Amino acid sequence: MVDKSGNFDRNNFRVTPNSSLVPIQVCGSSTFGRYEKIASGLTYNMFISEDYLVNFAGYKRAADLIKPSIGAGRGLFRSIRGGFLIAVINNVVYRLDSSLAETFIGNLNTGFGEVFIDENLNGQICIVDGVNAYIYNYNNPPALVIQTNGVLGSGSLLPSYVCYHNTYFLFGNGNTTGNGAFWYAYAYNTGDVTGSTIVQQTQLALSTKPDTALAVRRLPGQGNNVLVFGSSVCEIWTQVGGNQNYRRNSSINIDYGCLSVSTINSGDLYTAWLGVNENNSPVILVYSGEGIERISTDGIDFLLGSISHPEKSTAIFYRQDGHLFYQLTFYDKKDNLTLIYDFNTKRFFNLSDQYNNYHPASQIVYFNQKTYFISLNNASLYESSTVFTTYNENTSTVPSEWNQSLVFPIPRVRVCESIRKPDSGRFIINSLMFTMAQGDDSNFSELDLEAQEDYIITEDGLNNIISQTGQYLITEDSLLSQQDGITIFDNPANLIYRPRIDLAVSKDSGVTFGNYVSRNLNPLGQRKNIITWNNLGSSNDFTVKFRFWTNGAILCTDGFVELY
Repeated sequence: MVDKSGNFDRNNFRVTPNSSLVPIQVCGSSTFGRYEKIASGLTYNMFISEDYLVNFAGYKRAADLIKPSIGAGRGLFRSIRGGFLIAVINNVVYRLDSSLAETFIGNLNTGFGEVFIDENLNGQICIVDGVNAYIYNYNNPPALVIQTNGVLGSGSLLPSYVCYHNTYFLFGNGNTTGNGAFWYAYAYNTGDVTGSTIVQQTQLALSTKPDTALAVRRLPGQGNNVLVFGSSVCEIWTQVGGNQNYRRNSSINIDYGCLSVSTINSGDLYTAWLGVNENNSPVILVYSGEGIERISTDGIDFLLGSISHPEKSTAIFYRQDGHLFYQLTFYDKKDNLTLIYDFNTKRFFNLSDQYNNYHPASQIVYFNQKTYFISLNNASLYESSTVFTTYNENTSTVPSEWNQSLVFPIPRVRVCESIRKPDSGRFIINSLMFTMAQGDDSNFSELDLEAQEDYIITEDGLNNIISQTGQYLITEDSLLSQQDGITIFDNPANLIYRPRIDLAVSKDSGVTFGNYVSRNLNPLGQRKNIITWNNLGSSNDFTVKFRFWTNGAILCTDGFVELY
């Protein structure tokens, strides 16, 4: 189909005389054009790897920390020195060992909102919930000791963030009074034989603008430097020792602050956050050793400006299959959005759960050679990996024990960029084709295909009509349902499982789409890989949407449309 130079070989594929072959970008990202006419590209739950579109990581429920799993995950932290996890569910703090068995540590005075956790060299783990700070010393368990109540900062500190740096716990300040510009460095209290308290070393102040020092974050790869976040400005400070301890870099500042401290996170050499100042709407910013960079596009900035509750947000930084991702989630029901930025390809994508709602990951760790995240939606811990090609809500590790109604297909969607002629003239779309790996879905074999042939399917029987060639005849919503007003994919447990791709066509730049037409995918072992649709009508503006309906992996690349 494609020669060694990457060009389409007309000699190996039937084409209409006098027609032209135009590339179609099946392997693409979410482009977030300010208007669909400018850029219509959209990619859900997939990303680009070496010029192929591949499936993003699925997940499986690993442990219910509260039974029944009611509530929300607020924090997850891996203790490098202690070799365990700390998880916060509702107002309860747990310690998890290598088998994920939990031990109760204590209770927080708050029951909602993200918490921030870090540890020092003395066995102390500090937890901040936006109101109080707590210390858990794993060398002297099981006490969880509150540090606030006027002790920290003599009442001027309302802990909003904590980060460990060069023997100190650095605290951001949520105090909105005149004392809110102060941020603090605290050290291990050598005078406390229980090892359960910390003591103030330095009080410092944000000074470039009249602002509140909301958070302090160590800068990865920059040794003694930290970044102090205000609501409209950020300052770089350097640890210099002595009584002053930290000194502000007076020649540099960032003229953006932080809209939500929960969006601050770091990975490799980068620190990213949702930025804002007194003159500008929200943007996504990244700071590295080379300075500050705005990575959000015009369309994303417009989208961020429409967020109703930016305070209900969170972000994680992690590496997956060699790609470094920054994942930003707005989990209020009015916003319901997860964006992900791939630093390798410098592109954005969309993520979702099985219901096309925001992705549930809040904080993420790598522990025992596995990646885990705490969920925004329940009191459970999840394992995440591209080895998982579904969203699995079963906790059992034995597939024969799974409730199949709790194994959900990942809603993978690709909307390609529109095809137009330079003169906006009309054209006929004879066919569309692209290459996709098939025959690798262990959930669908020849035996499954033969079993399906025994069914006499009527409209009343399974709510589907199947043609003589075995294709589903479906309407726009025949395989969809509604949950809380949001369109979702139906569960394959309600249907005879056969993997397929659905195609819908738009002739108004992706504003509206027609009905879906399906192509079934091959059973295990049959690896013919060209997907084709014919006779797609005429238009002067042609946009396609693919839905990948499978419990297996996705691997596909760009294709062509034949225009006449």
